[in-house]
Amino acid sequence: MSDEELKQLIASNAKVIEALANTIAEDKAERKKAYQQWEKDRSQLYQYMGRIAAAQSSFYEIQADYYHQLATLSEKQTTIKERQVEIQEKISQQQSQIIEILNRLTSS
Repeated sequence: MSDEELKQLIASNAKVIEALANTIAEDKAERKKAYQQWEKDRSQLYQYMGRIAAAQSSFYEIQADYYHQLATLSEKQTTIKERQVEIQEKISQQQSQIIEILNRLTSS
């Protein structure tokens, strides 16, 4: 091989090495960019998960309050029904007394 061919081969190899080095650098830059995007996406995912957990917590608090209010209303309704029964009993007693009084008055 002559000196000229050797110089051309060395120059050709240098260009190939430079091209490979540039390709590797570009690949590293792309991987770094992809990793940064992945980190950003992961961060957003954790934020969304945190928001979902907070919303879930709020939902369960509201649901618990709702069931508490239902229980309270049920207790009040039971109390009202008991009072209605007592009132009905008193009305029945008074009606019986009125009938008894009227019967006495009409029989006298």
